[in-house]
Parts: sequence; C-alpha cells; structure tokens
Amino acid sequence: MMGAFAVKMVFFGAYLGFQFVVMLYLQSVLGWSALQTALGFLPAALIVAFGSPRMEPLIDRVGTARTIAAGVVAHVAAYVLFLVVDRDAPYVVGVLPSMILLGLGFMLAFASFNIQATAGIPDDEQGLAGGLLNTSLQVGGALGLAIVTAVLVASGEGRTGPDALLAGFAPALTVVTGFAVVGLVIALSGLVRRRGRVPADTELALAD
Repeated sequence: MMGAFAVKMVFFGAYLGFQFVVMLYLQSVLGWSALQTALGFLPAALIVAFGSPRMEPLIDRVGTARTIAAGVVAHVAAYVLFLVVDRDAPYVVGVLPSMILLGLGFMLAFASFNIQATAGIPDDEQGLAGGLLNTSLQVGGALGLAIVTAVLVASGEGRTGPDALLAGFAPALTVVTGFAVVGLVIALSGLVRRRGRVPADTELALAD
C-alpha cells in the first residue's frame, strides 16, 4: 500500500508539472488562445476518457504493478520527447506525441493505483485508505507544481517573454522527468519483489 502511495505522489506531481509547462508553451510561446490550448490537450483527454473504463480486463490479466510500470514508462517517454521542443516546432511534431503518451500513461496507471492502494484492506479501513491515497495525490501535485514553477522562474531570470520560458523548459522538464523516473524505480522494485510469489492475475499491490 505504501508503495502505491509513493508512486502516485511522484507520478501525479510530474504529471501536473508537465501539464503546466505545456500550457505555458502553447499560450506564451506559440501564442495560442485558451480554447486552442484546451484542444491541444484533447488527444490525451480522449484517450483517458475512452480507455480508462475498458482497463479492467487488462488489469485482471497482467496485474496492477505491470500496468502502473507501463504507465510511468509512457510518461517518462512523453517528458523526454518534449525536452527538445522549440518555438518553431509544429504541434503534430513537438506536442502531439507527448500528448498521446501522456494519455496512455494516465489510462494505464491511474485505475491501478486505486486498486493497489485498497487491495487487502479491511472493509472498515477502506475509507481511510482512499483518503490517504487522495491526500498523496494532492500533496504530490502541489509539490510538483511548486518545484517546476520555481525552476522555470529561476532558469528564466534575466530574460523576458517567450525566451525566458524557453530557457526554463529544459531544467523544469528535467525535474519532471526525474520525478517520473523515481516513480518508475519504486514501481519496478515492487514488481520485482512480487515476481514469482504472486500470479499476474492476482497481483494487486506493491510490496507494503
């Protein structure tokens, strides 16, 4: 259960921090409107909306640890791809691949987090476990966003406009990627510890 909390905290911190960076890129560097920016995020949202309700058969088949690991890998790839973005990159080349991977990663991991965190918990403690899980999500998101914002501001100091943001993107995205890698290491360590002890179709949690 604690493994699920830790992975979800860093996973969501990186996820929220990355969304903030992309929003700034689309609006302040490319000059997109709020509506255009929302449409830019639409591919990821559609993948989550249509894919998440259909995740149960896959989770039953391969287990939550594997789907979480796959989701975090997808997010790491999304962040790394965006590291090379510049002010002249077309959306379909610079942003869309990361949006697709972002949606796939969230779809794979998020439902599994909830299953992992409450598996094996007595009925009278399910509410407590759910509350702790959501608290870890909120804390991770707040910390991730705060750190990414601080890095962006510090890296762009002395510059103005789009140049300031572009100067801060690489350091901020490096931090985001680092968060995701930490989550991946935790997820994979739990998967390795459970391999050979629990069948894939009953694997419901990382090591406590």
